[in-house]
Amino acid sequence: MNEPRYSLRQEKNGTWTVLDVITRLPAASDGKDLTGLEEDDARDIMDVLNRDYLARRKSPLV
Repeated sequence: MNEPRYSLRQEKNGTWTVLDVITRLPAASDGKDLTGLEEDDARDIMDVLNRDYLARRKSPLV
């Protein structure tokens, strides 16, 4: 639990996906996969998810 759980992947169409590195699936928020994002948005979301995960807090995003 000392390592980040979420990472980014750039898709062929140039958009970004926030990945859950444990499941190898896109992370989801409110039942919607975090895909098709602009890089800055994806990075911001990933940072919040990882900060909450490493602090052992339930993130409001997932």
